[in-house]
Amino acid sequence: MRTFYTTVAAGLAATFITSGAYAQEFQWNLANAYPASEFQSEAMQMFADKMREVTDGRLDITTHHGGSLFANPVVLESTRNGLVEMGSELMTNLGRENPLWELDGIPFFVTSYADAKVLWDVTREPLTEELAKSGVRLLYAVPWPSQGFFFDREINSLADVEGLSMRAYNPSTTRLTELMGAEPTTVQITEMQQAFATGLISSFNTAPTSGVVYKAWEYTDFYYKTDAWLPKLMVFVREDVYQTLPDDIKAQVAEVAMEVEAWGWEQSEAKVTEAEKTLADNGMTVAPPSEELAAELAQVGETMVQDWLANAGEDGKAVVDEFREKAAAE
Repeated sequence: MRTFYTTVAAGLAATFITSGAYAQEFQWNLANAYPASEFQSEAMQMFADKMREVTDGRLDITTHHGGSLFANPVVLESTRNGLVEMGSELMTNLGRENPLWELDGIPFFVTSYADAKVLWDVTREPLTEELAKSGVRLLYAVPWPSQGFFFDREINSLADVEGLSMRAYNPSTTRLTELMGAEPTTVQITEMQQAFATGLISSFNTAPTSGVVYKAWEYTDFYYKTDAWLPKLMVFVREDVYQTLPDDIKAQVAEVAMEVEAWGWEQSEAKVTEAEKTLADNGMTVAPPSEELAAELAQVGETMVQDWLANAGEDGKAVVDEFREKAAAE
């Protein structure tokens, strides 16, 4: 009898050991430069948790938030170099590699979440192919909350913007500011309140969610909802690592990625609506631009699209034409 129980116990132990090894058959790390509290980071955690669930632990992904592994500009490069299996990167960071990565960062090219989705439908395949050239598979992409404009005064047309000092923080926003007739001024977003108090700037653009974080109602009175651009954050995995997966888990990766992407898009838009309400609740005027201002901003956007096309060539033109045709049909 003692021999029987010993044999059974040994068999159970072997089963547990085998199951434990099987439960973590594939172990990946995901490098993310943003804090864990960001909804984009929540989406990545959701992806990791869901993959662990649907594969019964066979694919175990550990998320590393807040730049704890690599900073934002080098996450993709670190993934390409084999230092990590997965990562996330702002698409517009890759403009030097191919102008197509910059398209969702051109002001006023899209001015709604609906149009942004059309643009993603048009660009998903070519961008996936572009990323694949360096051995990386694009899994999903989600836009950050859409961009609007904060002013310390009412603005009805670009004539009201003429000569005002506006925060600019990169070449694109500098060009945008100049085309709007304002004076570009470099100010850290954390120093915004002091900059307004001293008259250094009179306006800036950012997402309404950032306006809430930095309490824009304490130094501005007007927020104009323009959905001026919706830059996407993408999540990716090294192709060589992905190819080690069996077909059933590959299919689950694709399915879960689309589920998380859909959730992320809903969250992005919902957070804009919530933030705009918070701005209004704190006394700010939250409104769309006037018809005149909207038309003028659209012209500014067209000028910036033409600037982009001069660099993007015929391939870029084909994408823009396809987007405009499909957006008009929506």
